[in-house]
Amino acid sequence: MKCLKVFNNSAVSAVMPDGREAIMLGNGIGFNRRPGDPVPEERIEKVYYVQDEIQTKFLQMLQNVLPDVMEAAEEIIATAERAGFVLSNQATISLIDHISFAIERQQENISLPNLLLGETRLLYQKEFELGLRALEIVQEHCGVTLPEDEAGYIALHLITISADRVGTYDTLKFVKGTADIIKEVYGVAFEPQSLDAMRLMTHLKFLAQRIFQHTVWEDDSDMDEMYGYLLHRSPKNQIALEQLEGYIRQSFGYTLNKQEKFYLLVHLTKIL
Repeated sequence: MKCLKVFNNSAVSAVMPDGREAIMLGNGIGFNRRPGDPVPEERIEKVYYVQDEIQTKFLQMLQNVLPDVMEAAEEIIATAERAGFVLSNQATISLIDHISFAIERQQENISLPNLLLGETRLLYQKEFELGLRALEIVQEHCGVTLPEDEAGYIALHLITISADRVGTYDTLKFVKGTADIIKEVYGVAFEPQSLDAMRLMTHLKFLAQRIFQHTVWEDDSDMDEMYGYLLHRSPKNQIALEQLEGYIRQSFGYTLNKQEKFYLLVHLTKIL
């Protein structure tokens, strides 16, 4: 195979044996090479066949990305895979783009606060730790110190591009929105990493998963009596439930059924 284009030290394009053009990534694969030179096949780490409709955008991205950014993204992906993450085929490309914009914002002193940082840290601890490691990798390769907020963004990004994860952002949005309502209605405050906060976030995460997966409450024996008991156990329960119903309907287009409201009341009783 011969190089068609050399984007940088870590990326070239070539015509594959089946006749299709592909982008190949690998440490040093483009070093001191020009179009027409043979591709060092021993350095190929990733091969991407890019669809025509997104090829122009992809090639432009590679031409504008520094090799250090690509190497950082490759190491982050490798670290994630060693940690057990199952990532989609486009994970490296997506992460390269993400890190490039993060570095660009940092260099231009543009702050982008992560409003879901606390929830991400609590609900996705393994991913957040990987996000922190990603910041170290970016610092090592690119010499840029990204803020902790970006560890949360990278964690969410890795979750999003994982082959076996869906609905992560909706779950975080659900948890944050419902937790804020509960805190306001009941006048409670939780320390970000306290046991109470972790318990609250975990219960709301499972509730979100039940709702998004349409998992109904299977045991509804005497539910009406228990539902009424829980609802009137505190005068704030009715207010909280009405606000939570409204938020879930408005934000997710979903109307809670009685079983789900009962499930929510059960967890509110456990939490508060």
